[in-house]
Parts: sequence; C-alpha cells; structure tokens
Amino acid sequence: MPEPKFYILDERNVWHEAIGEAAREFGFDPKRIKRGSEVSGPGFGFIRPHATPKILAQNQIDYEQMAKNLVMVQDRRQVKLYENKTLQFQNFADWMPETARLNSRGAAMAYASQCGYPIVSKADVGASSVNVRIIKNKQELEQHIKQAFGAGIKVSHCDSKGTTSLQKGYVLLQQFIPHQITYRVNIIGNGLAIFKRFCYPDRPVAQTGNVAPVMALTDEMESLLDFADRFAEFAETKWCALDILKDGDSWRLLETSLAWPWPSPGDCNSAPIFRTNYRWIDLFRCMFSEIMKGTFGGLDVVL
Repeated sequence: MPEPKFYILDERNVWHEAIGEAAREFGFDPKRIKRGSEVSGPGFGFIRPHATPKILAQNQIDYEQMAKNLVMVQDRRQVKLYENKTLQFQNFADWMPETARLNSRGAAMAYASQCGYPIVSKADVGASSVNVRIIKNKQELEQHIKQAFGAGIKVSHCDSKGTTSLQKGYVLLQQFIPHQITYRVNIIGNGLAIFKRFCYPDRPVAQTGNVAPVMALTDEMESLLDFADRFAEFAETKWCALDILKDGDSWRLLETSLAWPWPSPGDCNSAPIFRTNYRWIDLFRCMFSEIMKGTFGGLDVVL
C-alpha cells in the first residue's frame, strides 16, 4: 500500500521542514505545495495562513481547493476568521469580554459616554498585542474615535513583510479585565498545552517572548482546560491557539489564532501537551499521532 500523501502549504516558510520530518516518521509521504490547486488527493492537508492581506485572501482560496480532496488539520471557520478580530467577535461574542464594534462616529461617541474605563481598543489585524490600546478615559477615547473616523490609525499586520494599513471607519472596543497573565492554550487534536504570557512592565497587555510554560495541572488550570474544551467543541476546532483571561471565577476568550512561535522561547519547548505523551518540542509528532487516532477525521477514507 502506498504511503498516504500529506500536503503542506506553509507560506511563511517556517514549519514545513519539521512537518515533513514528522510525516515521514509516521509513514506519510509529505509534499510541500505553493497553491491549493496543486493537490491531486486523496490525503491530508495542513495550511499555515499568512498575515499579509493579499496573501491571506489567496490562502483562504487555497484552503477551499485543498479541502475538496483532503482531510484538513485546520477547520474552515478558523481559516476564515484568521487575522480578523471583528469576525471572531461576531462568532464568539458569548465567550468574550463585553465587546462592541462601532461603525459610525456618532455611535462610537455615544458609546464613549456610557462605557466603563479603562477600555481596550483593538484593530481587526495584528498579533502580539500590536494595535491593542488601553484607553484610560472618555477624553482619550473621543480623540481615538475622531482619528479612526478621520485620517485613520496606522496599524501593523505583524507579517514578515512589515505590512501596514489604516484602521479607518470603525472602532472595536472591549471591556478591560485587570490581569498580569494572559493564558495561551494551544489545541492539538485532543492535546492541550498551556503557556503564561506576562504583561509588559508598563502596559497591561501580553509581551511577546515574556512567557513561561505551565508544567503541571492545578485545579485552576484544570478549569482553564475545561473552558478550552467547551470552546473547542462549540467552535468545532481541533487546531487552534486561544488567548484567555481569568475574570473572577470565570474565563474569557480574547482571540484565536492559527499561527504561533515554534520552536518557542525559553523553556517552553519542554511544556507538556496535556492528555498526550508529548512535549511542545514534539508539536508535529503529536499532530500526526492525533491524525493516526482519527481525531481530525477521514482516516479510514485516506488509509
């Protein structure tokens, strides 16, 4: 019996070699592709979308082409929602802090008169707390609104090309939850890894690289995984990164992502992927182990 095909679309050029190595280890025949139209199927598929808007739009087309013939690791909804915080809010509002997308200056000014402070302003695009602003009072928010509905606010897409654009014609405002740690939960099939992302010393948002792995499960971390489980079931996703805050006795989702640092900084590579026998450095071995269990579906068809 021929080895099953595993197609890899890695526009950022960061994961395909490790995926290919793990694929061969588990008896798959990996093939890197540049476009979804290259797929002949059947087999499995993996896509890591790019944050540059034009490339991301193409990647979303690539996904649809791949999904016609392949069992995909990523789910369609997360590919559609990648790098779009408004769409994430529209899909997952019940899981998030109170959030409002305001598309007119008048509505935004009215909201500024009745919301609590501080309040968080976000752009649709960006990662690693880029384009996230903590606004302290009404006067500051009104000035922010005038800029968003006037000349626009320059925002970064956090891609490898240094792409920028303007946030113009909307504001996305979210309840501020005081915190020192943002939890990142990575869903890898049935496995979950947890990382603590600490805030900047002078700004209550997560600082890139200032991170530590969760090495053991306490009652609080079990509660966090229960929240992640319930969200994953609701969102029908088995490959996703969740950014989550503790809000009293509850948890709140901030956003989701399909891309993250790997290998990771510090001692994060030794983090356990809970419910599996793997560590974070074995991310893609864990993924193929889950594929072999049928976690992503279609195993009987492909094999």
